[in-house]
Amino acid sequence: MVKIYSCFDTSDKFLNSTDISLIMSNEDPLNNWMFLLGKWKGGSTDLSGSEGETVSTATFSKELGAFIMGKIDTFRKSKLESANMSMMFFDHREKRFKRKTFFSDGVVHDEVEVEISETEIVFEVSLESPPPAFDGMRWRSYVRKISDTEVCFGLLTAKNDADFEPYGESILVKSE
Repeated sequence: MVKIYSCFDTSDKFLNSTDISLIMSNEDPLNNWMFLLGKWKGGSTDLSGSEGETVSTATFSKELGAFIMGKIDTFRKSKLESANMSMMFFDHREKRFKRKTFFSDGVVHDEVEVEISETEIVFEVSLESPPPAFDGMRWRSYVRKISDTEVCFGLLTAKNDADFEPYGESILVKSE
């Protein structure tokens, strides 16, 4: 392992030598999620409060050496209903995962890990440009590894101080 020394105090927001060594090693937490790379297909029933089945296709790739980029298209009755692009990464300074997701309706999710296990990351979601119908709502999203060839993406919502409830969930199977 290459040891790189930093002239910055570890209390600064700059990466220190331990952080840089971790990034350069195989111990990067993002490695646990590399199974996502490739093409996926799946769907759900009654997704996001709408009735009926949806079909989703997804492609994930590793970009810029430190990001997992995702593109998901969701169809209902063969018509594109929603599309999104996301960038997930491990923030070595804050020592947690983050994700930024851009939706076709203009809503942007800023997501920060609040819970993690070997098979699941739960993100607290802050919305940029939310529609008025979302006022007073809190959001969480999650990605759950079922196996190397099956993954679950979901969204939870809560009104004010109420408990989180499912908003929608899709299970995808690796197709390539």
